Amino acid sequence: MTIPTRNLTLKNTAAALAVLLLLAAVPAAESALNIVSLDQEWAMREDLHGQVASQKQVTQAAYLTEIGQRIVAQTELGNRPWNFFVVRDSSVNAFNLPGGLIYVNSGLIAEAESLDQLTGVLAHEIAHGSKRHGTQLMTRAYGYNLLAGLVLGRDAGQGKQIAAQLLGTGILTDYSRDAEREADRAGVGYVYRAGYDPRGMAEFFSKLGSLRSRQPSKVEQFFSSHPLTSERIANVEAEISRLPQKKLTGDTNNYQRFRSRYR
Repeated sequence: MTIPTRNLTLKNTAAALAVLLLLAAVPAAESALNIVSLDQEWAMREDLHGQVASQKQVTQAAYLTEIGQRIVAQTELGNRPWNFFVVRDSSVNAFNLPGGLIYVNSGLIAEAESLDQLTGVLAHEIAHGSKRHGTQLMTRAYGYNLLAGLVLGRDAGQGKQIAAQLLGTGILTDYSRDAEREADRAGVGYVYRAGYDPRGMAEFFSKLGSLRSRQPSKVEQFFSSHPLTSERIANVEAEISRLPQKKLTGDTNNYQRFRSRYR
């Protein structure tokens, strides 16, 4: 059946107006509104990764991919392609970008003393992706422009162009405290179901606080995009305490061999 163009345009315009009204009605700090579809989000990944690769030295490591995919399998988006990269950078940081892209600095791997500490960080970043915090930030920052390109269909590539601009400004990783709490909570569940000890997440968060006191420049990037408070650590510990006890992996020789490459 062919839908008349005029009717389709009217429907698209009505949809755009409805979303614009929602954008205006929901306070920016609390909005979880997302007008980017999953297919549109995953279509951005090549352009986004190209931007990162043009600015940083990134490589893929089979071991990181293996443990990352094991955690991703516990999420609601485990059927989507995800990629994991090591960034050659001595600062302690990790970040997620829309479309299942996870980046971990070599400096963070060197500081993560055990496998469960690294998987805690990975699970947190994966949770930002599975909860779609990046595209929520895109919606908040570029609501009308995204509507023009994605809802009205005037420019199929506009969403990718906007994403590249946002990557340059850092908005895609400017998460709210609520987003950080949600990523912590979901990450604890993901890592636990994947068979890793979630206590590593709380341990690494505590270690970051100690590093901040001794070597603030080393963790400056991490804290700029991941506001870390004693409340967050306490919430993670409380979340862990509610989980049933079972045999979990804390560390392995394979992880220590992997880590030694970055120390």
